[in-house]
Amino acid sequence: MTADRIYQASGALRRYRIRLLVLCFVFGAVVGLGSVRRPYGLVESHEPVLPPAGAPAPAKTLKIATFNIHSGRGVKGDRNLARTADVLRGMDVAGLNEVRGPSVLGTADQAAELGARLGVAAVFGPSERRWYVASFGNGLLSRFPILSWRSRPLEAGRLGSYRAVLLAEVAAGAAKLRVLIAHPERGDLRHDQLREIKTIFAAVGAPAVLLGDLNANPDHPALKQIQALPGATHVLSRGIDHIYAKGLTVRSAGMTATSASDHPLVWAEVAVPGAGDMSE
Repeated sequence: MTADRIYQASGALRRYRIRLLVLCFVFGAVVGLGSVRRPYGLVESHEPVLPPAGAPAPAKTLKIATFNIHSGRGVKGDRNLARTADVLRGMDVAGLNEVRGPSVLGTADQAAELGARLGVAAVFGPSERRWYVASFGNGLLSRFPILSWRSRPLEAGRLGSYRAVLLAEVAAGAAKLRVLIAHPERGDLRHDQLREIKTIFAAVGAPAVLLGDLNANPDHPALKQIQALPGATHVLSRGIDHIYAKGLTVRSAGMTATSASDHPLVWAEVAVPGAGDMSE
């Protein structure tokens, strides 16, 4: 091999190594940045989300539930959304926590998948971004049209928190039901975030419900303040999972222990107020 050919070969090898290093750097940057959890920003829509089969006939009562679905993982750690859907079957309105968002491969978020299985309207309210998609948050399922919805980060501890609140308006027969779904952090941020949730719920017109894994027992000072709001009722809790109602008559309430999650399903049946009973 001549000196010129040796020089050309060594130059080509250097260029190959440089390209390989650049590709490795870009791949490492994509993976590194994608793996970092980031709070998700404001998302809102004023376009109605309709049940696939259309709105059901007006009912005299609504069955409302809160369920931390634990990303569809059961008590044994296996993921099975069909099992989760079975637990939620029969609910008119359900607030969900620990909902996984769409994947980078284009699969639907878990709220949408549950909605498709149950034939109901579904909304995913993201609280966290990871792998360049909305990866985690809250969800809402409704047999009735969801008229509008808004999901925003909890401001308390915003730079260090990955939690959001989802506020929606549901056309529940003759009434417009306001639904607030929340899941505050544990630890130091919890108290301030619960106070923020109380402020939001206080500002929401009746009839309204607050649903969620609030990571606090009923004797927490902020939860006592929620219960003390005008027209508010602490319907039921099972440890840290709660239902609060405002401007609604509660007919019955209960909980269902299930292997579909590490949380129970907590539910309440409420009377549907007439259009003349609504607060705007």
